[in-house]
Amino acid sequence: MPEKIVVLSDFDGTIVEIDTGAYLLTEFANGDWRRLEDQFESGEITFDECLRGQFGMITQTKDELLKKVDTVRIRPYVIDVVRYCRDNGIEFKITSGGLDFCIQHLLQRNKLEVEVVCPKTTFTCDGLKLDFPELRDPTSFSFKDDAVKRYHSENYFVLFVGDGYADYYALKEADLRFVIKDSVSARLLRNGKIDATEVADFGPILDEIANHRTLMRVN
Repeated sequence: MPEKIVVLSDFDGTIVEIDTGAYLLTEFANGDWRRLEDQFESGEITFDECLRGQFGMITQTKDELLKKVDTVRIRPYVIDVVRYCRDNGIEFKITSGGLDFCIQHLLQRNKLEVEVVCPKTTFTCDGLKLDFPELRDPTSFSFKDDAVKRYHSENYFVLFVGDGYADYYALKEADLRFVIKDSVSARLLRNGKIDATEVADFGPILDEIANHRTLMRVN
């Protein structure tokens, strides 16, 4: 049985209550960003290609974008989960396709110090440019399921929390799955008859982490 636990979580729509990327695209994108979303979900383009194309449609400044998302709220009990993990030697890491500066801004506003794996953003006059984490396994769908595979190779028990299409592939690889109620991930897992717990906040996740830690210590 694995001796170590890692909690991997998506950010947009998962840790925070809305998808900040989709929100900013709706407000500012100079183009049909939803068409790229459809192409991604139909398999015509990759996750990286979708996000590069979408965020390339945004030319606003960092301050303008941060002002728009400044009031976005994190879900209940996220802070409790992060603190419990920190105090009990459990890794907690965000794996997100969102904008790094938005994620860091909202984490800092909520006084959360969390490692984040996500694309790196560069501001240019032609739109936002994204540089994605390198895959260790070329067969991975994205860096999200790639992270799950890496932790498994290091004998970790992996709990994954998500809500989106790309999260689905990471959730399939995880040992324990939590999905936001009525999300894309929840629907895909139900259709695939893959067990997952649907949640509205991180309270049940906190309970489950504590339970698994106790079980590992006993065994």
